[in-house]
Amino acid sequence: MKSRVPFKPAATASGVVSAAPRPASGDRDGAVHLPLTGQQTVVLRLIADGNDNAGIARQLRCSEHTVKNVIYELMARLQVRNRSHAVASGIRAGLI
Repeated sequence: MKSRVPFKPAATASGVVSAAPRPASGDRDGAVHLPLTGQQTVVLRLIADGNDNAGIARQLRCSEHTVKNVIYELMARLQVRNRSHAVASGIRAGLI
C-alpha cells in the first residue's frame, strides 16, 4: 500500500504558499470571491500551468479524486463553471 503524503503548501513545486485566509476579493466583473485555501491556490496555479488532474495529483502526491474535489470547491468559491474561467477569474482577482 502506498503511503500518503499530507498536503504541505510550502512543499509544492510552485513555491511557498501561505495557507492563511485572505479577505474576500472581487474581480473586474464585480463578482465577490471567497478566499481560497492554500491547497486551492496551489491547484489553481497548477491548472494555469496547463496540468491535467492526473499531473496535479502526481505533483501533489494525492489521488485524482482529491484533485477533483479541490477543483470543484475552488470553482464554487470563484463562482465559475470551468477550469479556464477559474484561471481567468483567479488572475483578474489577483489570486494567482
